[in-house]
Amino acid sequence: MLLKQLESVLLFVSDIEEAATWYAEIFETKVHHENEHYAFIKTTTCLIGFHPLDHKCPGGPGGACTYWEVADLDAAISALQRKGAALYRGPITTSLGARAAMLLDPFGCTLGLNQASAQSLDAINDLMA
Repeated sequence: MLLKQLESVLLFVSDIEEAATWYAEIFETKVHHENEHYAFIKTTTCLIGFHPLDHKCPGGPGGACTYWEVADLDAAISALQRKGAALYRGPITTSLGARAAMLLDPFGCTLGLNQASAQSLDAINDLMA
């Protein structure tokens, strides 16, 4: 297989220190630095990197959005809003039966949330069979 697994998500932001610290608090981890232009955190499944935005990668919504699985969508939305995120889309129930929402973090990047259901997990398994 050419692509094995998700290694990292890179966010282009105006202030890498502020963004890295915000995400580190959410994931209960610490900020690491490769150099002055790149900070990152390690989650249980991947790295999240922070790079200064520029003319090639201006950041903000409209590009790719990484979705994170959560146990309780409403509680996750509330917790992230208390930390400065804003609801951007949803919440909705997908056609497969999951609940999903998209937020904007305080740095203008999208943050997707997904709460799977037994129905959605079964539907995905059926589609992949």
